[in-house]
Amino acid sequence: MTQLRGILAALGLLLSLVGAPWALLSWGHLSWTTASLRADDGSLLLVALTVIGWLAWLVFGLATAAETVTMITGRRHQLPGLGGVQQLASGLLLIIIAALPLSTVAPSDGSTAVTTVPIQPPAPAPEPTTTVAIEAAIDDAPTEDSLPAATDSYTVRAGDDLWSIAEHHLGDGRQWRAIAAVNPGLTDPLSELREGTSLRLPTRAATLSAHPTKATEHPSRITVARGDTLSELALEHLGKAARWPRIAQANAIITDPDHIEVGWRLAIPGIHRDHQASGGSSAAPDAAPQAESAPEPPPDLGSHPVDQSQDPAPESRGESTPSTPPTVTEDSSHPALPLTLGTLAATAVVGTLELRRALRLRERPPGRCEPPATPAADRLRTALHEAQRPDAIEALTAVLQLIAAHCHRERRPAPTLAAIRLSADQLTVEWHGSAGAPPPGFGGDDGQWTFDITRPIMTDDRPCPYPALVSLGVRDGETLLVDAEQSGVLGVAGSPDQRRAALAAMAVELACAPWSADTHLIVCGRDAGLVKLAGEDRVQTLDEAEALEHLRRHVARRQLWLGDATVGELRVDPTRAEAVCSTVFCFLDGLDDALIAEIEDLLATAPVGVAVIVATASSAEAQWQVGGPDSRPTGHLAGQPGELAAHVIAEPVRQALAELLTPHELVSAPWWGEDNVYQLPNRDGEDVDIVRLLQPATHPHLLLIGPAELQNPTGPEPTRSRQQLIELCAWLAEHPGSNASQMASGLLVAESTRRSNLSRLRTWLGSDPAGEPYLPDAYSGRISLHVGITSDWQQLQVLLKPGITRVSDRALIAALELVRGAPLADAAPTQWHWAEELRVNISSALRDVGVVLTDRALANHDLDLARWAASRALVVAPDDELLLCARLRTEHQAGNSTETERLVNHITRQARLLGVDLLPETIELCQQVIEGRLRARA
Repeated sequence: MTQLRGILAALGLLLSLVGAPWALLSWGHLSWTTASLRADDGSLLLVALTVIGWLAWLVFGLATAAETVTMITGRRHQLPGLGGVQQLASGLLLIIIAALPLSTVAPSDGSTAVTTVPIQPPAPAPEPTTTVAIEAAIDDAPTEDSLPAATDSYTVRAGDDLWSIAEHHLGDGRQWRAIAAVNPGLTDPLSELREGTSLRLPTRAATLSAHPTKATEHPSRITVARGDTLSELALEHLGKAARWPRIAQANAIITDPDHIEVGWRLAIPGIHRDHQASGGSSAAPDAAPQAESAPEPPPDLGSHPVDQSQDPAPESRGESTPSTPPTVTEDSSHPALPLTLGTLAATAVVGTLELRRALRLRERPPGRCEPPATPAADRLRTALHEAQRPDAIEALTAVLQLIAAHCHRERRPAPTLAAIRLSADQLTVEWHGSAGAPPPGFGGDDGQWTFDITRPIMTDDRPCPYPALVSLGVRDGETLLVDAEQSGVLGVAGSPDQRRAALAAMAVELACAPWSADTHLIVCGRDAGLVKLAGEDRVQTLDEAEALEHLRRHVARRQLWLGDATVGELRVDPTRAEAVCSTVFCFLDGLDDALIAEIEDLLATAPVGVAVIVATASSAEAQWQVGGPDSRPTGHLAGQPGELAAHVIAEPVRQALAELLTPHELVSAPWWGEDNVYQLPNRDGEDVDIVRLLQPATHPHLLLIGPAELQNPTGPEPTRSRQQLIELCAWLAEHPGSNASQMASGLLVAESTRRSNLSRLRTWLGSDPAGEPYLPDAYSGRISLHVGITSDWQQLQVLLKPGITRVSDRALIAALELVRGAPLADAAPTQWHWAEELRVNISSALRDVGVVLTDRALANHDLDLARWAASRALVVAPDDELLLCARLRTEHQAGNSTETERLVNHITRQARLLGVDLLPETIELCQQVIEGRLRARA
């Protein structure tokens, strides 16, 4: 069938290029003079048709020539106004090429050998974090002979095609024909590949570094500075940005042309021959080494705490590999870096951040917003959202409450906890000694209880019987938690930085975790401020002497009060559990051995609900020993076999986390007018057509205010992962000019996924009427959308650009008309991590629009507009206090007493549920509408 299509395409092309001019020469008529001097007998029409035929042949011939040059050189030649004709010619040429024998399209230089590898499932290893295929070939692109060696077979995955496989393994998608040549079983290279098929990959005889060109014999070296790209370096040192492949060929360390790091020493090939011939005294540009800087490394922002493979071995990096590891810049953080905070702690921190943000936004004054976070803090927030497991932390808290309820029913104290192991689908509770038969719904025996956390769990609001739980690390996919109270003194050993990082992880988790909501933390040390920011009221910071004195008094008071009762008995009783709430002392900077021995003696008696976590320099006194490299720390728990991937918070992450947790002063919102600018009055009778405010979109248009949608794409609809492509398009719209590394870091996706999605999005968007692609190839390394692609959020920003206080009512109405639901309404809570700021800004802007428009409508006694504006804004900012007050004023002015009372009850009940105070203005409004006046005050 492929050969038949190829024959028909070749026949059609031959008839168009050869048969058409022969027919025009044989039957055409171009005698204008004769046709114009006699009566019209149809000759004039024949002349016109002949001219049109020659013009059509010329256009099609030019288009075919341009597409032929494109396929040979790899450089796209777009002729103005001939986009459709070029697509037709390109399709015919591709069909013809696909029908040719494989030996014809395969390279004939003899440098391609085939390595046969037994078919076997691919090993589950993560994608390399620095392998990115070139987005498109440009001038001076590497030739076929310069492709790196590849001797492995490849097992086809879902969604693969020959182009993407060639792009990933051979560095250039145009080398798909070489793969087809060494796989005779591919009868139709353009057909869809079957998942699981094993393909052989070609082996090249020479690598980039094996045969250096003359231009690289005497290279100079430069040090990469912040913001440098290969194109910019080529422009500066080689005279043309298009010569960046020469730099890539001369430096084996460069595996991704879109990703170079600050501090790398790169070899710059000699200046172009033309420059030498013009009398240049030096064959290389001035390449005096710049002062090497050691920028501070960014936070470890990966999404998985363990099981991350190491970087590829350095043997293949050639002589250009620097002697010291390259320093990672702020823009080069990648999701594959491990987030060593732990999934439970990440979930607790995310919950704390979201609750505090919701409370701040609830009472945010109109026209004010939070300042944007720094790039490091923003990346950390994205990584925390990616690493969190809300279902796991909810299941853990619920299981602990079920254990407390079971023990209370059986009138027995809480068993002594040894450890808890939490996997993806099961929670295992290990006991010291016998804990009795497991309660209903649990499995196991008297030594350990198991629970399937994938099924729904009924919870209650009783206190947790083990409020001093801390997670230490992960092994074989299981998170290990221990009870700090059972340990008495939990010593942490390791290097000073490792001890500090491990203690910070424990303290932050205790300060944010839901199971430790009633725990009181006493913290002293250098990171006490971070723990205070995380826990707020449940954390008290003291110096060492005050903390030790408080510990002695508190233990003595508990021992005296408890008498014969035990903490285990009281913890399972909901009416008395509050009396023995846990108190955890964290000595982050460590204590002397004598003081540690004193505390151990103090807590050697029966448990009193007090735990001490302390850094120690002696491994003999430590129960938790931390070691290993900083990027992947390990730990060993006394009494437990093997090592774990330790949970720590490194110094850069602590700084970014402190910024996220610090409440910042609100700043003026960009959609709000300045107070010192006054709007000129409109002339009477001036009409404004709202249709002019929002022109209908003719190019692809993103809808973000409501369910995320992409309107007006010109390409074929994707068959899978449609929402991922919309998210990618939205990210590009909000981050124009970003490079591949920034995209992978911002979206937290593997590099192979990023390339595949980018290619599919380019196909889906298609081209504009002039033939220009809506997602152009990134020749400069910077990826941007077509200028015609817009979003409803950008339209909203344009409408509100003069300021909400200065635009007309009709502009505010047009803004609220954009609302189709809450921003990103169809995104799950763990999706679109990068868009949290975007979602908040959209909601905040529309909430302010609703408040202002409602106030204006009430001033004009337009109750219908006031109801509509407040209701529309409540869609994007539900339960917002100012919007509910606007609704309350509307119904009160309308004389609707029933709705007024309902709204007052709703506002006050909501404040009680959230545990917050109402704004003073809200209290006065409620008094005014219910009681008719304000209550007297002294």
